Amino acid sequence: MKRCESKKKGFTFVEAVVVTLIACGVMIVIQAIFSYTVRVTMKGQDNLDSIRAASQIFSGLRRDMLNFVTLSTGGARTVIPADEFAVPDTATYSQILTIKKHTERITWSLVDDGGKNYVERVLQSAGSPPQKKKFGVPRMKDFGVLYAISPNKINSLVKNMGQLIVKINIDSEDERFPSKEVKLSSVFFSDRLTDSDWNYLDF
Repeated sequence: MKRCESKKKGFTFVEAVVVTLIACGVMIVIQAIFSYTVRVTMKGQDNLDSIRAASQIFSGLRRDMLNFVTLSTGGARTVIPADEFAVPDTATYSQILTIKKHTERITWSLVDDGGKNYVERVLQSAGSPPQKKKFGVPRMKDFGVLYAISPNKINSLVKNMGQLIVKINIDSEDERFPSKEVKLSSVFFSDRLTDSDWNYLDF
């Protein structure tokens, strides 16, 4: 009987080089996809961190506006025409808001500390030194306040309804925002911001 011997054939040098190149190409593609995913995720996380920080400012403002006596936006005011909802492009925002209560004076303003922007809250009470607190928002560009009036018709009577608009602009490298900027805003309503016999606005 003749033995049948099978010959094992290995990769040639050229085949080994081709396989190696293909494997390297696949690894490069996988690495690129992974890096892009991580980069987008990190940018999205940065935006979320900024939004969380800005929400603390909005919450603090909402608490401070409870039972205020007078409110000042440093002269920043505008009129939103009837049947419109957007703030006019010509409106100018102020970077300081002053809230007066019966025994307190609270100021919110944009400050620069070492090249970084912060929103600073200063509480002044009679007989006590000012209490300062800074709110940091990652990559914050601007903080602005605006008093807006919009006519509201009720039973054929037109009454001006007032609202306080607070905006925070944030730099963003997220490709989902072509303007490279995230604009956050909050609107505060109060009966004391409407037409009344008592002036709650200090301009």
